[in-house]
Amino acid sequence: MIQLRPESTCSQPKVSPTPDLVGKPDFPDLRELIEQESSPMSLWIELYHVLVIAYDQQPINDERIGKVYDYAAWCLKQPQTGNKETDAPSGAAVSFIEDIPLNQRISDDLYRWVSAETFDGCENLFRYLLSDEEYQGFAAEFHRKKKEFGGASPL
Repeated sequence: MIQLRPESTCSQPKVSPTPDLVGKPDFPDLRELIEQESSPMSLWIELYHVLVIAYDQQPINDERIGKVYDYAAWCLKQPQTGNKETDAPSGAAVSFIEDIPLNQRISDDLYRWVSAETFDGCENLFRYLLSDEEYQGFAAEFHRKKKEFGGASPL
């Protein structure tokens, strides 16, 4: 019997006829970066680096980290366009979510920002750059920490 995954942000982006601009997180200090990027994929490559820098700060910049995850959640809920130059969900998935396991500090802290349902829905994205053994360890560690954390996550 095939087990279907629960509906999640990565596996089942919500589609609406127009983007929900009211819910779009605001990045006043990153507005220029967001507006100058030519595609969602190039934007998410840059925002991934913003996230890395936020983890490099001492203490880590939780406010900046939260805004990046809020923006990822918003992007993943936008309608798919089928065009890599304009598709916000694909840009966030391929140029952001997929790379999370590559940075130990980001992946170690993922449980605070991503729900278990979203994590499980993103399995194929995480597996793209990880071996089966690496993914199994990554997933086990995430779920262990998530169970202990118990708090709500933006994504």
